[in-house]
Amino acid sequence: MTIEVENAPERVESIEPITTAEAPAVLEVSTAAPGTLQKLSPSSQPSETPEWLEVVEKGLQVLAIFPDFLGKVLGEYRGPLTTVGLILVAGLGIAVADGVLARLNAIPLFAPTFELVGLGFTGWFVFRYLLYADTRQELLAEYHEIKDRIAGGKA
Repeated sequence: MTIEVENAPERVESIEPITTAEAPAVLEVSTAAPGTLQKLSPSSQPSETPEWLEVVEKGLQVLAIFPDFLGKVLGEYRGPLTTVGLILVAGLGIAVADGVLARLNAIPLFAPTFELVGLGFTGWFVFRYLLYADTRQELLAEYHEIKDRIAGGKA
């Protein structure tokens, strides 16, 4: 590895990293003679790990097992979590639809138009499915077919 420094009088060809065997021991500043350093005695060196380091290690242990724990919980409670998720999404959809309709109702002539469309659809539904006995049977058969497809009944 070559390091070049501009306007430097000499060139450094390689830099060797300091290994732990060559690393100096912990040094203590002496106030007796300015600029001199003294080695610490082994008894004055801290032997315990700091409290914050222990907290970090515990946090890393929790983070290491978290993906496995989350996978196990999601696998075990897949059905109930899916149901709760669908309920939340349906509630969010209803809230959004309510907000859109509230904004549309604020526009003049939209509310009466919606009422006329609703009355027209209700009249059509009564005439198409509820007025005659054979069409009521058709509606009931269609209802049971849809219910069986959703609930997983007979095919």
